[in-house]
Amino acid sequence: MELSNTQQNEICIDNVTFRYPTSKSDVLRNLSLTIRRGEFVGITGPAGAGKTTLCMAMNGLVPNYTLGNYRGTTFVKGKSTLEHSISDLSTHVGLVFQDPESQLIMSTVEEELMFGPVSHGQTRKEAIASAHEMARILGLTDLLNRSPQTLSGGQKQRVAIAAALTVNPDVLVLDEATSELDPVTVQRVFELCRMFHDKLGKTIIMVSHEIELLSEHAERLIVIDNGSIELDKAPKDAFKDFEIFKRTGVRLPQVAEFTKTLREKGFLIREGAILTIEECLDSLRALLGR
Repeated sequence: MELSNTQQNEICIDNVTFRYPTSKSDVLRNLSLTIRRGEFVGITGPAGAGKTTLCMAMNGLVPNYTLGNYRGTTFVKGKSTLEHSISDLSTHVGLVFQDPESQLIMSTVEEELMFGPVSHGQTRKEAIASAHEMARILGLTDLLNRSPQTLSGGQKQRVAIAAALTVNPDVLVLDEATSELDPVTVQRVFELCRMFHDKLGKTIIMVSHEIELLSEHAERLIVIDNGSIELDKAPKDAFKDFEIFKRTGVRLPQVAEFTKTLREKGFLIREGAILTIEECLDSLRALLGR
C-alpha cells in the first residue's frame, strides 16, 4: 500500500496478521480494512473473534505495547504504527475500553480530563479549559471534583470517553464500551457518539453486540470471525446475508429476524432488510391493505 493512498483515509490496515506470544493460532489473519474520514462504523462478532486486538492495532497498542508476532502494515493518518509512538498516534485515535476503571487513574474527574491535554503539551490553564468544555458537552460538570472511583458505571464510562476526547482525536474507537451498562445508559452512549459524529465531525468506530443500535446509528457494519472480516456493508445490505449471521453466531436485529420469519412462512413482506419497528409496521399495513 502506497503512503499517498493512506493519507486520504483515517486508518488503513493492510494484510495484518497477529499472534499473541501465548496463543497457538493467529488472532488476526491477513486482515485488511480502510476507515474513511467521517464514517460511523459498527463492528461486531462472536467472542474471541479478534475485535479487541483489531481496536488496539488502530492506535498502535498492537504491536508497540502488546507484544506478539505482527505482520502487515497499519497507517493512521498516513503514519505507520511501526514508526510512530503510541503517544503520537493517540492524538489521532482515542480508544475507550470495556472496563473504564482500567483507564481512570487520577484522583478527580477534572484531573482525569486534564491528563491527556497536559501530556500533549498544553499548559495547565489550557488543559483546564479543555477539560471543562468536554465535561460540559458530556454532562459531567457537577462531577469534576469527584473521585472517578466513587462514580457509577455509566458515569465512569462517560468520563473515559471524555478523557479520550479532550485531546481532540480525529477517530474515537469504543471497544465494547457499553457492555456493562444499563439499557438507558447504553442508549445515551450511542446518542453521544452520534452527536460527536454529526456535530463535531468525528469518525466513530464502535465495537458492540447491541445489534439494534448498531443498525440504527452505524453507516457501515463489519462482522469479524476468527480474525477475518466476514462482512462489510451498509446495515440495510448486511442483514440480507442471513447465512453469514447464522455461521458466525451474530444475531440479527429482532425486527429483521421477525420479518425474515414472516417471509419464510409465505407472507409477502416487502423485499430488503427491515430494521426498525416503524418500517415493520408500514410493511404489515401494506400487507393488510390498511
